[in-house]
Amino acid sequence: LTVICSHLLGCPPRFDEFCGRNMAATEAKKGGYTYWKRDIDDGHVLPDNRPVKMDAGAAAQAELPKTDSVGSSWNSAGTWEEKDMSVPARAELEKILNDESFALLETESGRVNGCKASVTGDSQAYHIRGRPRLGFEFKVKLSWKGKFDGEEVSGELEVQDLDSSDLDGFDIRIKPAGDASKKAAEALKKGSRPAIKKAAELLTQRLLSR
Repeated sequence: LTVICSHLLGCPPRFDEFCGRNMAATEAKKGGYTYWKRDIDDGHVLPDNRPVKMDAGAAAQAELPKTDSVGSSWNSAGTWEEKDMSVPARAELEKILNDESFALLETESGRVNGCKASVTGDSQAYHIRGRPRLGFEFKVKLSWKGKFDGEEVSGELEVQDLDSSDLDGFDIRIKPAGDASKKAAEALKKGSRPAIKKAAELLTQRLLSR
């Protein structure tokens, strides 16, 4: 409009002034929406809002979901949430049962430990009114070995229905590896029940604390 009016009035603008104004506008656009900071005397005291590029490692870590955590990072309000925890729950229970410091049976007659534990089944985590809870229905198979009445003993143990809603109602099947292990197997039928229940409680405690 300035150019048209100037021509009508017979006073065309200087070409270098016209180009200068357009170049200034172009540079301002290139500078982003905070270009106005550079046009005031105290612009240097304002915070720098330019984007900062993240390195590849930090970006990958920020995008990596916590698959073994009960709650989601977005659910800060603790509203209802349900999450599949089958994989980490099975792995954690196997780890507990295979730990040498975790005894299936420990009496004056001897000590028996579990090994080669295998867990199948499903597990779900729930957030209900800000309180996390863990539910599961598992089938557990493991080998056991140790010393009982001065003899080396071993065998197999199976829990068909390890249910978080009834940790006192599961059945245990014990199979000794030989005659020398029969006494240990009989002792495990009752003696291993508290240990299996404790393992399930440890599982819940560990997963809910993550």
